[in-house]
Amino acid sequence: MSLSGHWWSASKSYVSEILSLFAAEPGREVFHWRGTAFTGADLIRSVTDTYLALRERGVGRGDVVAILVAANSPETLTARYATQLLGGAVCYLRTTNPGTKVTVLPLDQQIQILQDTGAVTVFTDAECAERATEIAAAHGIPVTRGEAGHSEGADVPDAAAWDSEALAFINFTSGSTGRPKGIRVSGRAWDATLRAWQGLGGEAGCTSLLVSTPLSHGVAPMADAVLDSGSALYAQESFDAAKFVQTVAAEPEITWTFMATTHVFQLSDHLLEQGIGDRAAVAAAGLSSLKRIVYGGSPAAPARIAQAFELFGPVLAQGYATSESGRITTLTPLQHGDPDLAGTVGRPFPEVQVVVCNSESGAPLAAGEIGEVRVRTPQTMDGYLGDPELTARVLRDGWYFTGDIGCLDERGYLTLLGRVADVIKVDGVKVHPIVVESEILAHPGVRHAAVYGVRDEDGSEHIHAAIECDPTLAVDVDDIRASIAEAFSPIHVPETINVLEVLPMNRNGKPDKVILRSAAARH
Repeated sequence: MSLSGHWWSASKSYVSEILSLFAAEPGREVFHWRGTAFTGADLIRSVTDTYLALRERGVGRGDVVAILVAANSPETLTARYATQLLGGAVCYLRTTNPGTKVTVLPLDQQIQILQDTGAVTVFTDAECAERATEIAAAHGIPVTRGEAGHSEGADVPDAAAWDSEALAFINFTSGSTGRPKGIRVSGRAWDATLRAWQGLGGEAGCTSLLVSTPLSHGVAPMADAVLDSGSALYAQESFDAAKFVQTVAAEPEITWTFMATTHVFQLSDHLLEQGIGDRAAVAAAGLSSLKRIVYGGSPAAPARIAQAFELFGPVLAQGYATSESGRITTLTPLQHGDPDLAGTVGRPFPEVQVVVCNSESGAPLAAGEIGEVRVRTPQTMDGYLGDPELTARVLRDGWYFTGDIGCLDERGYLTLLGRVADVIKVDGVKVHPIVVESEILAHPGVRHAAVYGVRDEDGSEHIHAAIECDPTLAVDVDDIRASIAEAFSPIHVPETINVLEVLPMNRNGKPDKVILRSAAARH
């Protein structure tokens, strides 16, 4: 099959735009992974082979394809492109954590995703084939491989027209019960998020983007925007500060990067440990090519961001976003240098409206008043998969109620102060205290339990717990830890479980987490 046929043109989508750019310069290196450079022609072949393999499986408009491939491999993108050129939608099975790949989904949750989505096949590669076969067999669906050379001698494909209102992606995040929660994203929302990233990219040219967070999650539209602009991607499987510095120093065409907030702190710490303590030393270490360090995923401690600003200068760009509504606000590089703005998450992206309202009545609040953050944006999800009740609670009259608490100033800068719900976010995973408390209270001898988050000086949250026990019964804290890890995940296990003679209670008769949190912070 000739790659010059532009068989994808009928799609009239962001995918067809990207592939056409690849076809215009087939020898240009567009994706770097595990020390290998992939050209535009390589990715076109991957998309074509995958398209044909999925078509042979009968995948068509409206079908869902589950993807399980090596972390941040090119097929993370090309399998999505191929599925969407068939008119289908994708979900990913590796992780529900947008900030890191440490938390790999257990088998039962991967199978549950297949059941919830009604996926018709699991697309996989050689590295993940064994696990994919096990998951697919449990759900009774086939496994599909995009074997190289599949397109040789095949008929020219016929891409489906892009339907912006159709389902394009189901994004799974960590749910309130430990069970992944599906977020339905239409083509319209995907396009809008891609546009938001293109708008940010217009501030400074991006020659190449280095990413180490999953291309299956929030950074994916940014990666698409980079490829759609004619730039290239460098993908790493996980974040390692030393490896990051080595890569940027060796590849000066890398001018942008996206990382989790905690990665910014880890990078700063690594540089300081190496005796690199000012901008001149950072440049001498080979990082002078960086024009943007875009970060997000969790609240940023102002003091730590100020430290990073001193090291890197005006290149930091913070993004506040949710899986349900996409990009919401950004704090630009120059704004990072303003002490009055450093504690904010910036102003809204283009096409995004943000108001702060009373969390019960929904009435808008004046500047400076604290309430729930409400967003109206074309990036908003269609709703939660199989949960119309929750969807109705958070989507009202075209607005998405984020559950975040904050306030807007007179200039429209947003400051975040916490969550409506008492949620603890650890390395990008949302941990709901009530479910962990329920697991602790299931142990004989535990009378009361309180699970709460404590922020360290970096602004990262850590899970702590305090329990009150029956003094006549022996309670093994290690047994509690083991049961939490088994019921949910190791991330859900509190770092400390303090056994108290009497658990402090507030006036409502509930454990007083304010007192407990203050005591933990002092230690």
